Amino acid sequence: MAAMGALGIAELIALTVIMAVPVSIFAAAVVYLVRLARKGPEATLAGALKRRELA
Repeated sequence: MAAMGALGIAELIALTVIMAVPVSIFAAAVVYLVRLARKGPEATLAGALKRRELA
């Protein structure tokens, strides 16, 4: 029986996968806010629309 708080390899992998989702959401929000601050809302939205048309 593992000690209280000890994590095995499978638990560490699961924790990493679970934590990757909120970290990626936070990183995307930071990137968006930096673009918004540097270029303004019109240019940011125009760039997003252009990328969507190219996809």
